[in-house]
Amino acid sequence: MADKSKDPDEAKTIPDQLYKIAEESEGGASRVMDQVEICINNFEEIKNIASEMMEKAAHSRDGSMDMDTLIEEFMEKAEDLLNYSDNGLENLEGIMDLYQYQDIIRQKLEKVGHQLIDVSEYIRQKLVPDVSSLAHIPPSGKDILDRDPDLIDSKTDDVENIIAQFLKNRA
Repeated sequence: MADKSKDPDEAKTIPDQLYKIAEESEGGASRVMDQVEICINNFEEIKNIASEMMEKAAHSRDGSMDMDTLIEEFMEKAEDLLNYSDNGLENLEGIMDLYQYQDIIRQKLEKVGHQLIDVSEYIRQKLVPDVSSLAHIPPSGKDILDRDPDLIDSKTDDVENIIAQFLKNRA
């Protein structure tokens, strides 16, 4: 009995491998989309904070806010901007990691694809006879394999003679 504990992937069938790879790929794509959404939300928050800061700067010009209060609020908003920027950058790095992971998935698919090609080639070689090995087959047998079905059988007279001889010998 073969030891299957050495490489569990070798023991799996090609459909099992494809199913597993498809699941991994779907999970990776979903995580990429989740992180893209987080990045978009971070950029929207950065935009909103920058807009608020511009409004407050405009109000400070008309004298409704003193400079110390404005600087204090700007410092708080700048800290928020940094936090959202850091979070966005972390998620972008996560997206890059996931794309590298998806590349590994692609490589797995290529491996399984090559296995399918090998299996297909093996089956083709076993099921499709080698034409050179057909030399022992009578011409009518080769004709069946090679003939154009739309053309009238050129061997009709020969076939009728063979059938007549067969029936004559049976009688």
